[in-house]
Amino acid sequence: MVTGWNRWVEPAFLLWKPEDPDYERPVYDPEKAKFTAQEELDRMREEVNQSDGFDIDFDYYRCVFNYHRAYLDDVEFGEFGNEPETTGDFLTRLAQKSLEDNNAKEKRQFEFVRVVKSNFHFSAGLMFLITFEVIDPYDGKIKPFQARVRYLNDTFTEYIFCRPKPNIGVKYYGNAKTNVAKKQRLESELLYATSMVSSE
Repeated sequence: MVTGWNRWVEPAFLLWKPEDPDYERPVYDPEKAKFTAQEELDRMREEVNQSDGFDIDFDYYRCVFNYHRAYLDDVEFGEFGNEPETTGDFLTRLAQKSLEDNNAKEKRQFEFVRVVKSNFHFSAGLMFLITFEVIDPYDGKIKPFQARVRYLNDTFTEYIFCRPKPNIGVKYYGNAKTNVAKKQRLESELLYATSMVSSE
């Protein structure tokens, strides 16, 4: 169960349409962005609701919404990090820290690989929805993870959650297969030793 306001999925809403005076043209694919403002809003709401805001195809949107795409190679957003750090460098630090905390809490050993993408919206600061990849030490496979982090300049960084990407049919283990086998062998040996002592 999700608790706390910072875990809620912020509803998508429209900020500017192309004909509005304050409109700033976002990056989109003209072959995909062929819908009315209302149709775009309906699509945005559906994508946000289905993915908790992590998976949004911004190529479809001429309108500007409260959810935005983070450009990993950008350095123009000073509030995202400290120059010469790129947005991607900054998000990598946030994702790595989220994973470290999650590993410690869950007693797992997932290894960070890279940030894949991130969306963000304003939320008494900036709420980042980061998708990144990890190596699962159990099978050595690369698997997708997600982290929600709230950030305000250098005032605070709130690591809200870190999790395997849900509902994609991928199994996550988080511990090396050898460690699992070793633990099972030690438990078997201990059980055997205990039974031998009790039978004497």
